[in-house]
Amino acid sequence: MDFSIIIPFKDKGNNERFLENCIESLNNQTYQDFEVLFLHNKSERLQTLTRHTQLNIRMLEMSETDQLTDYRNLGLEQAKGEFLIFMDADDYLHPNALIYAKKMIESSKDNTDVFKFAITKTNLDKTSTLKKNKRVFFDGEAFSKLEAVMNGANISVDDVQLKQIINGFFENQMINHKSEHVKPVNYLSRLNYQFRVHSFIIRKSFLIDNQLNFKSKNTLYSDIPFLIELYNNTANIKQTSTKLYYKYIHNDSINSPSLTQEEHSDRLLKRVQAINEALVFCENLKMARQLKITAINDYLYKVVKSPIFTESYTEVSKIYRELYTILNIKSANFKLSKRHSYEMNAIEKGKFKTAFMFSKSRVLGYKAYQFSKPKNQRFRQKKIQKNVFTRLPIQENTVLYESFLGKNYSDSPKAIFKYLLENEPNKWKHIWVLNNQDIVKNEEEFKHKNVRIIKRFSWKYFYYVTLSKYFVLNMRQPKWLYKKEEQVILSTWHGTPLKRLVFDMENVTSANKNYKKDFYNQSRKWDYLIAANQYSQEIFESAFMYPKNQILTYGYPRNDILTNHSVEYKNEVKEKLDLPKSKKVILYAPTWRDDEFHSAGKYKFKLQLDLQRMKEEFGNDYVIILRMHYFISDNMDLTGFEGFAYDYSKYNDINDLYIASDLLITDYSSVFFDYANLRKPILFFTYDIEKYQSMLRGFYIDVYNDLPGPLLLSNDALFNALNNIESVNDEYKQKYEKFYRTYCNLEDGNATKRVVNEVFN
Repeated sequence: MDFSIIIPFKDKGNNERFLENCIESLNNQTYQDFEVLFLHNKSERLQTLTRHTQLNIRMLEMSETDQLTDYRNLGLEQAKGEFLIFMDADDYLHPNALIYAKKMIESSKDNTDVFKFAITKTNLDKTSTLKKNKRVFFDGEAFSKLEAVMNGANISVDDVQLKQIINGFFENQMINHKSEHVKPVNYLSRLNYQFRVHSFIIRKSFLIDNQLNFKSKNTLYSDIPFLIELYNNTANIKQTSTKLYYKYIHNDSINSPSLTQEEHSDRLLKRVQAINEALVFCENLKMARQLKITAINDYLYKVVKSPIFTESYTEVSKIYRELYTILNIKSANFKLSKRHSYEMNAIEKGKFKTAFMFSKSRVLGYKAYQFSKPKNQRFRQKKIQKNVFTRLPIQENTVLYESFLGKNYSDSPKAIFKYLLENEPNKWKHIWVLNNQDIVKNEEEFKHKNVRIIKRFSWKYFYYVTLSKYFVLNMRQPKWLYKKEEQVILSTWHGTPLKRLVFDMENVTSANKNYKKDFYNQSRKWDYLIAANQYSQEIFESAFMYPKNQILTYGYPRNDILTNHSVEYKNEVKEKLDLPKSKKVILYAPTWRDDEFHSAGKYKFKLQLDLQRMKEEFGNDYVIILRMHYFISDNMDLTGFEGFAYDYSKYNDINDLYIASDLLITDYSSVFFDYANLRKPILFFTYDIEKYQSMLRGFYIDVYNDLPGPLLLSNDALFNALNNIESVNDEYKQKYEKFYRTYCNLEDGNATKRVVNEVFN
């Protein structure tokens, strides 16, 4: 047998879906001469998931007191394969990984004993990850493409034969298996995850001959001493040029953290202890120097910035004792910068309190330098907010409002503001966060003496965001906001959910990979969260992990105007928007695509709607308003469409656009939940629905059966529906009515009153 794959698995009750990916990736290997050793803590889930697999699996039960080192040592001892492969249970292999490894080993002419898969990090599921690989025979659709080729030649093949064909390509050098030859001097710089044993392929006899096993009892970093001992016993390591091992980075560190994401107060100490242990096995003086520098950098850039440095000298002194030993172990020479040498020399001499004072002075000096730099105003603002503003008394009658990060005067914050101003005109001091004051220059309510405007992230913003009794917003507050205990944050949110949100999402394809953790921490500071209906309430409980007793299921304040507006108001809006009164108005309001972005928070959008054809076919009767999502940073170029197409993406209040329009075209945006209050026609232009549902976020409702309008996958289908809009209305009349009863039943024009009575009185 060529390979034994050793996988420790501690069942924590929340990691089943990761294990499924791992097992599936082994099932999909084209080369099958291997066994799998699962070392587990009597996991029934593991037994269930592997019950029907054809893999050669051996289950080895561990006791509850066994550590990770015990798991791996038993696997090493029991393995029957010539080579041992170490895997983590939440990671997975490319289908070609083992045949690639086999050929790499066979082509090695220098009796190499240690090999390694190059690693790529991913926070996506296995299917989505493999689709991102575009290399021929390594992409996610290689099997289906090869099968199509064979079928095209009238050759019928099954999965086993497809695997044999791909193996044959490797055997006959039609697919290369290049590797990088890494020497000891480069182990710590050229090997992926050089301090983690996963992805290593090691000849078992080499481990036995050199008496190598996992000796450390370090619960977090036992790999480091093992690998340093291994590195000191091998003259070279070969690493695959192609990245075949997928290291899964958990995107939900709240509910299912990986070992590296778990909160451990002694994590920094454990890491330094592991380096100290490793140096015992390190005869290579240049490698010892690299280990010392690693430990020094951990202290200089992690320990001194951590809470333990400011909270407990006792805990820091434990790290000092480890560093004292490390610094006094023999190694190749190296030179520290002058500003760091005072601290490290003191530690090396055992003068720990002196080192502590030097480090403390350096950190304070650096913070003072950062504080004084002209371009670091945000840094200064955060410090002043935390250390000065938080000590000032709360302003009991002050309300701060923010809509879409200060970009708009709109949504439920606007509705609540106008209600308070109208019903209690002199009671409240109103502060609006607006990045551009011009958008409200014609709004009468901003002429009141108790209404002020401030810019987001101005000094006044930091002041009022800390001291206002009430903070009403429809997105998330800044991560760094220190909330006073007596402050009330009312999250109105900004839509009834269609797409899966936060903790209901398996994949996080957006730019911010800490999205779930950030969202959780920010939403814990909300005192209330508004839901438009029972459907939304249940989703917020799940997707936001938000307490049910703090959710106000009262309808959306912003939608009151959709019930209460007059015909005269609609005409005023059309005139304000410079829309011809003689023509009907189409509103096109698509959402953004999570995987298409320039940078965090700035998303791309390529217009798929054929405006030229629409103008030619419908220009005599219709005009169209384009309303891009506020996340989309691209500007729409409407040159040549003057008088027909209007870009109101930055218009303050989308409710005005709803009221002015006669028909909505959308896709996966939640706008149709609100628009349905008007009982006007809704068309769904879903040209990429298969990708969106399978690869991105998925939907909460059955979009094929429950929507109040048709799914239209092409411009042809969309224009046909526009030409026959009365027939479409008749066809979807019953669905529309059912939809209205389900999602709009609380929208009676009094949601704002209910919210104000609960929160402000």
